[in-house]
Amino acid sequence: MRTLTVSTTSILSERRMPYPRTIPREPLLRPSSITLTCMTDTISRAIPKVSENGVLELPRSAWAEIEQVADEEFGLAVSVHDHKTPGAFHGRPFVPFAHYLFEVTLEEEVIESFIERIDPLIEALIESHTQQPAVPAGM
Repeated sequence: MRTLTVSTTSILSERRMPYPRTIPREPLLRPSSITLTCMTDTISRAIPKVSENGVLELPRSAWAEIEQVADEEFGLAVSVHDHKTPGAFHGRPFVPFAHYLFEVTLEEEVIESFIERIDPLIEALIESHTQQPAVPAGM
C-alpha cells in the first residue's frame, strides 16, 4: 500500500512560493524580468513505527542505499525524519502515530519513475528492519 502526500510548489526567480500563488495588484517586477523554471512537487511518506507486522526500528544508516539511488540516479537529496510521537511536523498533515517521514522535492516529470524505483527499496527496508513481537511460550 502506497501512502503519499503531494504538495505542489513553483519556483519564481529562485525563491520558493506556494502554488497557486496570489498575484499582487501592483507587480513587483515587470513580466519580462520574471523567469519561471520547472515545476516541482514535494512528496512524502509516513512510515509507521508500529504495525500489525511488528515494530520498526530504522537506524539512520539504514537509509544509505535509498539516499544513494536518489542521488546517483535522480540527482536528488532525500530527507528522513524520525518522529517519535504522533503529530503534524514540517507543515504536513497530522499523523496519528509515531513514524518516519520520508520526503523529497523533485520535478513533476520524474515523480512516477522515482516512486517506481524507490518504493520497492523502502518496502524492503521496512521488511528487513521490522521486529516481530515476542510471543509468550505456550501460546
